[in-house]
Amino acid sequence: MITHIRMKNFKSWKDSGEVQLAPLTGFFGTNSSGKSSLLQMLLLLKQTTEQENTEEVIFFGNNGSYVNLGNFHEVIHGHSQENHLELEFGYKLHKTYSLRWNVTDKEPWESRIDRFAFNTVISKANGKVDVKNFSYADSSGSWKIAWYIKEIKRSVYGGPLFINEDSLGYGQVTNCYGTPTTKDIGSYQRPEKEYIKFFSQLFEKLFLNLYYLGPTRVDPRRDYNWQGMHPEHSDRWGDKTIDALLSARVRNLKTSHKKEDVPIEGRISDWLQKMDLAHSFSLNWIEAQGSKTYEVRIQKTQSSPLVTLVDMGYGLSQFLPVLVLCYYAPEGSTLILEQPGIHLHPMVQSQLADLLIEVVNERNLQILVESHSEHLLTRLQRRIVEEKIAADQTAFYFCRNNDGASTIEKLDVDEASGDIKNWPENFFGDVMGDMFAMTDKQVESIAEKRTEG
Repeated sequence: MITHIRMKNFKSWKDSGEVQLAPLTGFFGTNSSGKSSLLQMLLLLKQTTEQENTEEVIFFGNNGSYVNLGNFHEVIHGHSQENHLELEFGYKLHKTYSLRWNVTDKEPWESRIDRFAFNTVISKANGKVDVKNFSYADSSGSWKIAWYIKEIKRSVYGGPLFINEDSLGYGQVTNCYGTPTTKDIGSYQRPEKEYIKFFSQLFEKLFLNLYYLGPTRVDPRRDYNWQGMHPEHSDRWGDKTIDALLSARVRNLKTSHKKEDVPIEGRISDWLQKMDLAHSFSLNWIEAQGSKTYEVRIQKTQSSPLVTLVDMGYGLSQFLPVLVLCYYAPEGSTLILEQPGIHLHPMVQSQLADLLIEVVNERNLQILVESHSEHLLTRLQRRIVEEKIAADQTAFYFCRNNDGASTIEKLDVDEASGDIKNWPENFFGDVMGDMFAMTDKQVESIAEKRTEG
């Protein structure tokens, strides 16, 4: 689980400070307040791990990547290339590793590692973007591995271990988190190099288990052609949603529900019925069109005819990728969901909160969600009071942008009442102001009629 994030000089964030993440974390705020950028930092690192055959230390993206940030100039705060870009996160591992530290002639010692913090600093000079340094460290300060481009002294036994290309001959790295250049692969002879290799592999594994669904999804189709593919996820726009469902069916994948293993398709149908989005849901082979063609059939009510996904309301097709990803992603994964309740009725937006709570509790997923929905937040507040999810299993934030600089405030939820103690002004618009204005107008109208009478 990702335990915190922090960024300096990243887009509208001069310094976000350390943003603590929970199993269920929600980011709220006005448009262009910087909440999406908080999640884009993680997507930037994920796409860097997946980029092959490149000399770029960090991959800002293109039209086919998770996020297209342009270049260093576009990303750096204030477009000032004198600034350094600094990215940081903490991670709690799913298992504990025992690492034996062996530094030159010092007596070896061992550490049990179940978490680490990563930090990288990236700069641009003479037209080239380069990694200035990166580090892996224990939150307690018992160990630290840091790599620097230029001079740095190695510390003594028991403290941080610093590595630099000059003193240890480590050579260049291909990216901001420690993968060696091609000429160095296979030449890990010093233990210091093995340590970086160990943590860079953990880094890649972390982002391999992070999945993203964007704010808009592909339009529904009348039929789907499945080539027998087994996608890792439903893709950023949800265009592999049906592939994922068919893959789960063929592989007989199950999901946990009330301590039992149940078919994924069955859980999908249960939620659609519970949310009153569909009475029945089925994914059927179209025999007449060939063995690889399938269609989604929906029955809105018990007495209504079966129709395709295209003939249903747009909200269902936009929500189905969210629902499928929540059950198709491997247990223990981290999901980034942008506007998961888009095009949904307010009642269904509320029930979306119950879906997220269920998969956090039963599937051990971490959910990072960006939303404008007050109905989603209100239901989450209610469930905290009802103890359906513990308050310390949630974290909610409100983002603002003042004169081009973003700030973030953690919302303080009262566990007993569910009230937000530090409710931001105009959090979801000025509803009370509108109500008072209507009341004043009604009073004014009544007074005018009495005067005329």
